[in-house]
Amino acid sequence: MPNNSLAPHEMLEVRGLLDSEMLCLKKMETNMTAVKDQELKSFMQDSINSKNTRLQEMQGFINGIGLM
Repeated sequence: MPNNSLAPHEMLEVRGLLDSEMLCLKKMETNMTAVKDQELKSFMQDSINSKNTRLQEMQGFINGIGLM
């Protein structure tokens, strides 16, 4: 049977990763308004979508092990 709990230092690492991803996402969304180049804007939008997906997966993981 797998262990569904994390050690305290592991919980801090997961929270740190989540916070870092959220900060990066917010920065990208804010800076995207200043971008004029359509190719760069498209790349940034793809990155934002990818980060949103990653954040949802991380939230699912956190909820699954009962950190929140």
